[in-house]
Amino acid sequence: MRRSPRASASDGPENEPAAPHPDAAAGSSPIGGHDDERHDGHDGGHGDERHDERGDGHDDGHDTGHSGVRHARQAADWGKEKYTGSWAQSLWRRLDAADFINRAMLLAATLLLCIVPFFLIVTALAGGSAAADLSRRFGLSREAADDVGRLVASSSTTSSAVTGMSWVFFVLGGLAGATAIQQLYQRVFDLPPRRGRDVVRALVWIGLVVGLLFAASGAGPGLRRTAPVLAWPAGFVAVTCVFWFSMWFLLAGRIPWRRLLPCAVATGACWTGMTAVFSAVLSGMIVSYDRKYGPIGAVFAFMSLFIAIGVVLILGAALGLVWTDHGLSFRNALGKMRRSP
Repeated sequence: MRRSPRASASDGPENEPAAPHPDAAAGSSPIGGHDDERHDGHDGGHGDERHDERGDGHDDGHDTGHSGVRHARQAADWGKEKYTGSWAQSLWRRLDAADFINRAMLLAATLLLCIVPFFLIVTALAGGSAAADLSRRFGLSREAADDVGRLVASSSTTSSAVTGMSWVFFVLGGLAGATAIQQLYQRVFDLPPRRGRDVVRALVWIGLVVGLLFAASGAGPGLRRTAPVLAWPAGFVAVTCVFWFSMWFLLAGRIPWRRLLPCAVATGACWTGMTAVFSAVLSGMIVSYDRKYGPIGAVFAFMSLFIAIGVVLILGAALGLVWTDHGLSFRNALGKMRRSP
């Protein structure tokens, strides 16, 4: 059978093989294909590695940041759990309720304006030297003692100046200082004032303190010379007993002796520590302040001491109350230390 020309024409191009493209031919050559494979493999491999390294570094930093935040939160939660209901929280609440910073500052101002003149006059009337007494109590250096001596008048000058109305201000100064300490303890122990009866007790207390100081001024230096090792323990016991009686007497016996004992022990410990610190630094403070500000610099140094006294009185009473409220004891503390691995 004879095929049609249309069919033959259409079949011809389809049956012929297509000519290869020049670019395709070049790409399919053995040399070109090998170079392209090496090029593609080199770029693709390094690109993927760099991408993986950057990704891994970013993930590690992200995980480290989350881990640090998580550990910080866990530590904060642990600290909050331990702090809640602890003796430290109770202590802070008592100190905050007593407004201890402002109270310490007010007591320091009262000591400077009322108690210091009172004891200067008492020492002068007894024929002693206030500067020498302070130097002996705090172990002042010779230069610091000279600076204090220039600040305080001689005993004869002070005693001769006390006449007439000076006696009234002398008594009122001592009363103001005793009342300030009494009100401070009433604030810490949350007791209401009793007005007139409080005044009588404050007057009696300041008289007892004066007599005690004269007795201590005679026995203290001798004990330091003969038995310096026993001076600090004996001083701690004496101070503890003084504060134990003072709290009970100024508060009119409204707090039992047994409850006041931890407060007295804590106050005695804080007072002994304060005395040790100021015995080491007070001389340097007086000399430095005197060089900077003149004779009034010694007043600045003693003002720091008076603020520390206010803090010690409040902190000691608060520590004793927290100790009693939480049922703490040295026996329990030693038992926990022995049971701990």
